Amino acid sequence: MKPADFFLIFIMTVGLQAAEPVSDTSRRLGPLDSMAAARQHFGSWKYPFAIATNTPAFEVWGLEFMLQEANTMREQWRLDIPDPLTVNHVYFAVYPSADGLTGKLLTRDGRFFWDFDRNTLFSFWDTNYFAPSFRYHDDESARLTKIKSQITKKEAEAIARDALQKLLGVDPQQLSLKKRAEVNQYKFEESDGKVYPLPLFDVRWRVAGPKRYAAENLESTPLYMEISGVTKTVAKYEHPQRLRMDSPVPRRPIPTNYFQMLGLPDNYLDTVPERKRRLWGLPPATNAPVDATNSYQPNVGAGH
Repeated sequence: MKPADFFLIFIMTVGLQAAEPVSDTSRRLGPLDSMAAARQHFGSWKYPFAIATNTPAFEVWGLEFMLQEANTMREQWRLDIPDPLTVNHVYFAVYPSADGLTGKLLTRDGRFFWDFDRNTLFSFWDTNYFAPSFRYHDDESARLTKIKSQITKKEAEAIARDALQKLLGVDPQQLSLKKRAEVNQYKFEESDGKVYPLPLFDVRWRVAGPKRYAAENLESTPLYMEISGVTKTVAKYEHPQRLRMDSPVPRRPIPTNYFQMLGLPDNYLDTVPERKRRLWGLPPATNAPVDATNSYQPNVGAGH
């Protein structure tokens, strides 16, 4: 099983635990200006396919990378985050994989959550408004029946398309997905049998054209969003297609000094046994030259 496949199996469970609000004690303490404080919330989570032990240089780069991606989304999607995120505003976990960082970022109030794998932001949750905030909670669902959606199904799809274009610069067809999305509004059935609409929309795109393998025949969902009828923006974004090696949207390249930051030689992956290469989802070893045009230089004062 490849790392990405294993990761996707347990990501929902780990992510939901991570998205639980932090304790009242943490809120009273307020932002704590240190990497150690920002690291503490995810202390029990360990990535099973890490290729090395974290170093300070790698953690600084990883946190800067994730903050940059989260802040870009914050601006493009007009998230309810008044100021640019820094280490003072988040909890994080980051680990080195063969294809770049794997990590998580959570605002300290527990509301916004970003997930990264293979150097790619592929998942985002607004835990105040995504479906798990009310599903299987009848009291919360009943409360939402009294809130009228500020958007229609058609507008929800338009918001999702606009969000995708702003984030990745593409439309669904450029991702080999069907032109039309499947859009459904969440509903709740009261004890009297009456069904009420809720202010949240499920927007998903399926694979276009003939299916290539069994999973696609089961109508997999390479791109899925939830659009809130309260905030009129994205409440959930899941894009597992971006983790594929043949993803139509290129992933961010890893820095050429990536292995140096980890205290490893540049050719480290060519020196590990084939068993580990298979475990990490790598092809058989080659002696391909390393491109030296993308070296990372840390911003020493960032977030402090």
